[in-house]
Amino acid sequence: MTRVIVVALWIVTPIYFFLLMFVLPFQIAPFGNPLLNLLFNNIVVPIVFSLTWVAILYFNRYRIANTIHLMRESTSSVPLRWRVFYGFNAAFVMIFFILPIVSAPVAVIGGLFFAGNVGYAIAVGKFNLGRAAAVAAGLLAIVLCILPGYIMLAFIPQYLQIWNLVLSTWNDYGFGVVYGIAQCLVNALSFGAPIHFIYFGAQQYEQGLFGDVYTEAPTGLIRLFEAILFIAFTVLYLPPLATPFGTLAFLDMSWLFTSYINWISLGIVVLLMLIKRAIGVKDNS
Repeated sequence: MTRVIVVALWIVTPIYFFLLMFVLPFQIAPFGNPLLNLLFNNIVVPIVFSLTWVAILYFNRYRIANTIHLMRESTSSVPLRWRVFYGFNAAFVMIFFILPIVSAPVAVIGGLFFAGNVGYAIAVGKFNLGRAAAVAAGLLAIVLCILPGYIMLAFIPQYLQIWNLVLSTWNDYGFGVVYGIAQCLVNALSFGAPIHFIYFGAQQYEQGLFGDVYTEAPTGLIRLFEAILFIAFTVLYLPPLATPFGTLAFLDMSWLFTSYINWISLGIVVLLMLIKRAIGVKDNS
């Protein structure tokens, strides 16, 4: 599964950058021809941004897979609802704030590193240039980094304006939306946790009494119940949202969560922790 995640990252990374350049309100346009500018902005730039990340994923694929495995093992004791909550917020910050602004300089640095190393290896191994190999590799790296360098100089000043807009929107409005969605997800998982635990208890009872388990937990139905709860909570929590397709009529009842639902969710979590401690259950899944 960890290797599948690494392969998925290879696939998702280029798609992310293609979508990013497609939705941004500005265009990197070095040509006088609108068609060439469109192709450069929507095809060349995403490829340049993606190549370094894909190369990093490839050369570190085993290390990344092992890291994912170790992270999964070390966080298995953390309940799913908290992993989802913090993971959701971290993904949002990574996608909108970190990756776009660091990808341009990473492309330049990656181009210098890979072009220099490959050029030096070819110059020494194939052409036996000796000391001149360093000069040849340096020249090759500079040539191959002209395009990423131009994209970086054209992209960063324009994206910083988007950064400031996103940041101000995040501070004024977006934080409440993202935090609210994550909070609704945590609550939905908390409400579903006792059902999982009841079936877990039944299985432990059967295992101790009969030596075998006859009760299978309807995991799919429980997940469906949690998904329906999440949708219902989100509709209740969020304020009306303006979208290009019209205003989404959410009910803006966040007070219901701060006054009741969050406390009920916290009570469920505390009760489960006490029960698990009392009967010696160490599995937090």
